[in-house]
Amino acid sequence: MTCLKLVSYNQPGIDAKMFQTMLQTPLQSKVRSMRERKLKLSSFTGSHLLLGFAAAVSILFPLKPATAQSPPEPPAGYRWEVNESFTDEFDGDQLDGDKWHDHNPRWKGRPPGLFMPSSVSVKDGSLQIKCTKLNRPKNEFNIACGAVQSKAKTALYGYYECRMKASSLSTSSTFWLAGGVKKVDGGTIGLELDIHESMGGAEKYPAFALNMNCNTHQHFRPAKKSDGKGDSSGKVPDVKKGGRIKLSSRVNDEFHTYGCWWVDANTMKFYADGKPGLTIDVPTDLDPEPFDQPMFMNLVCETYKWVDPPKNKDLRDDTRNTTHYDYVRAWKLVKVDL
Repeated sequence: MTCLKLVSYNQPGIDAKMFQTMLQTPLQSKVRSMRERKLKLSSFTGSHLLLGFAAAVSILFPLKPATAQSPPEPPAGYRWEVNESFTDEFDGDQLDGDKWHDHNPRWKGRPPGLFMPSSVSVKDGSLQIKCTKLNRPKNEFNIACGAVQSKAKTALYGYYECRMKASSLSTSSTFWLAGGVKKVDGGTIGLELDIHESMGGAEKYPAFALNMNCNTHQHFRPAKKSDGKGDSSGKVPDVKKGGRIKLSSRVNDEFHTYGCWWVDANTMKFYADGKPGLTIDVPTDLDPEPFDQPMFMNLVCETYKWVDPPKNKDLRDDTRNTTHYDYVRAWKLVKVDL
């Protein structure tokens, strides 16, 4: 059953006129109207919603607390338009195959975690990626992890946001863009924009459980010589720049909202739970305007080489081994018609 995510009048995304309309409309129409608007807000009180209406809806539909967010204020002369290729409420009972792969077509995972389509599901109003023990280990892989990648490679300037509750494992819970490649002197750079990278079960590096962790990467690859081998002479190291935003609670304690306004080829602005927290001006060591290439969107739970893999008892515990994505949303700027 589709989860209905309710709102209170004093929350963003609902104004006084809409609120009055809700109060004056029969219950069936109210439910339909709220579904159509895809309202996803957290709290309501008796002073904001009729108690009878709230009680009736709470009986008919399971509630999932949520925090409504919206893009930042657009520049003068522009407005935000939904980018449907990277927007999904995950309110159905299966992954939308027109938008998403249930794996990463170009990467099978980092040992010991193997990306398995069976680790990916949509239910109870969210995309769920579960990490478990592989029934049949495959060479260096003995943990089933999961990855979802967009079929569209058109993510460029705009605002990108997800609402996520991380698992409690030492595997990652992430939201990022990648796949852009650009020619530079001596080779190419592969672009990666990590909007959020976390581990709910982080012990060795607790910052990954307490913060929104953002990063930008420019992976340099030297041009091949005539013999087909990469020219490593004068190789420039990969260039990256990141930062952190302190959260109000651990990433695995509750849902948090992670957003990034990809402003232009040099500027990224990051938002945690709807509040601005960090701006990254990307390095220009390899190119004066590096981030000007379209990318894929990725929702991934993987293992790392620099932390111990999760314990078997945690991999078997469904209260700890699952990352929940409430939604992903994206907007692009368009000029206002005068």
